Amino acid sequence: MLVVGGTISVVTAEEISPESLFHQAVEAWQMSGTKNYKPFDQLADVLLERFESSSSSVASSEASSQGSSSSQAYSEANHRLPIVGAMEESILVLERFIFEQQQGREETVRDQTLSHLYVVYATALSQLSGIECRALALDPHTLLIGADTVHHNPNNNNNNNNKAHQAQLLCVENAENAARNAATLDATNTRAQALLEQLLPSNDGSSIHERKPKEFVAELFDSFANSFDEKLLDGLAYKVPQMVGKLAQEIMLRANNINNNKEEERPLFENALDAGCGTGLAGRYLRLLVQDKLVGVDASSKMLDIAKGCTLHKGCGLKEEEEDKKEDDDLGKNKTPTKGDRPLYDDLMVLDLEEMTLENTLYRHSNKLGEGFDLIVAADVFVYFGSLEAVLNTFAKVSRSSATLIFTCEKALPKEAPLGWRLLPSGRFAHTKEHVVEMAQKAGYELETYQDIVPRMEKGEPVKGHLFGFVLLGDSEKIIDDKEL
Repeated sequence: MLVVGGTISVVTAEEISPESLFHQAVEAWQMSGTKNYKPFDQLADVLLERFESSSSSVASSEASSQGSSSSQAYSEANHRLPIVGAMEESILVLERFIFEQQQGREETVRDQTLSHLYVVYATALSQLSGIECRALALDPHTLLIGADTVHHNPNNNNNNNNKAHQAQLLCVENAENAARNAATLDATNTRAQALLEQLLPSNDGSSIHERKPKEFVAELFDSFANSFDEKLLDGLAYKVPQMVGKLAQEIMLRANNINNNKEEERPLFENALDAGCGTGLAGRYLRLLVQDKLVGVDASSKMLDIAKGCTLHKGCGLKEEEEDKKEDDDLGKNKTPTKGDRPLYDDLMVLDLEEMTLENTLYRHSNKLGEGFDLIVAADVFVYFGSLEAVLNTFAKVSRSSATLIFTCEKALPKEAPLGWRLLPSGRFAHTKEHVVEMAQKAGYELETYQDIVPRMEKGEPVKGHLFGFVLLGDSEKIIDDKEL
């Protein structure tokens, strides 16, 4: 198999390893200026053909491994795993390319190719045996979500069948995620839809486009944690953290003016949640507005590792020269040096936003529950969600009455997003104002402020977005509103 004129040509399939085929496809793609995706399409077909042609030999290998040692079974079944590995590497190359380039222009061909790779990967995962799945999960480089739940003890041969069965279930779950990604990237990919129906017989297709699987988002952002701030702040003129911080301050000052003649003033937010905090870029603009706890939640553990190192004077968007200046400025105001060592966040946790409760966020270190957060911020987070109904309901459940909610979305118009949201060529979701307001109202929020914004630049062009500020109504206010409707 050779790359000829930017395409892959079959010479002798057995002569070239899957890893070499992958590198040839990448080289051909790069030689085209990363504009010709045909090498990846051809690679996907070749890998799937090679994978399926080896199915019969794997079946006989599994049969003969009954009663043999665990190590022997692994060695006999592992010959298809390099093929799966090449599929994973191809997917990761294109996902990284999309993320690093932040391509906003129409890229139908690119998305169709990535969809093709995902459905081939899903097909392979759905056909792997239990022994193969376990071996794949034990590979430290696999994209298999949940692989860390598989524990391998080569000296323990007990319950091998059960271990293989559990690993196979893991493969099926990942096949579903991959097929869902394929269908989301390319709505015309009938193979992806058919595979989903096969994996989920009761699936009606309604959930395919709702959001990217949380584990895949975490895996992807873990890969870019170390360069995330630099890419956003320097390369894309990213301004969302400042925008949400400024709006939070304006709402706080507005509330103080209203309470000016009252005995009880609220000079600061008491407890705040930075939902999808990432490396802590928004925390820089929220910390001084919060009196008690600033809690950060994100799906990426590596992003949170970076956020943990942020203090009032260090990290989270501050460059070295800015860190020195900020500390000097604060010391000039008679602040002690130790003040600058205060972490931006009081608590950070790896958690999916839709799985948040007061018990596992604000009060996870307490035996008693309070009222909840009075400020929630989601800065550039909903680009990984389709419908916002579930996540906004979760936000309402962990908030106190009259709490403030601030977030940004990329903007879509009703005519281009009849569902209220659409998947952009960049792989991010955009939302209509109408959908956002409707879902927020269903969760008990009332729109307080709205702005059209430019969250960042892509390829020198401004990205259209919008900034929302909501207040959570109390029970009595909700009843009045319902009657008025």
